[in-house]
Amino acid sequence: MHVIASFNHSIYLELAITALEEAGIPKEHIYAVSLQGRPIKPKMFDSIYGSDGVSLFDAGVALATAFAVIGSSYGFILKGGAILWGLIGAIIGFTIGLMIDIAHKKKKANRTSRGKKTEVIVLVTCAKEEAKQIQTVFWEHHAIGVASCD
Repeated sequence: MHVIASFNHSIYLELAITALEEAGIPKEHIYAVSLQGRPIKPKMFDSIYGSDGVSLFDAGVALATAFAVIGSSYGFILKGGAILWGLIGAIIGFTIGLMIDIAHKKKKANRTSRGKKTEVIVLVTCAKEEAKQIQTVFWEHHAIGVASCD
């Protein structure tokens, strides 16, 4: 029988493996594999086939609306008229919002790629009677998920 668990890379993983060894599971029956992180950098712009849920359009539209209102309000007293200054305000607001979103996304991508630790998968080969005890040890040591199979 096999018991499989997923852990974050932490001291709890080491404690779980030590607890299994103290419970009588031989080292040869415990396999721990660290997953590799994503090798490519995340893309800046989404495609039609996939999205990461972060939009570069939101702040641009919000600032375009705000600057268009301000521009058209002041356009009544400036030369060129309210419509022209409203359009100029919308373009300036959208550009500023787009730059803010791009800078924020780059900063967030750098922060998450630096500090992101991968998960570790632990596979234990055991007798059917020991499976429940091993699952309990994994849950006590903060496993992300546990499964067993024959």
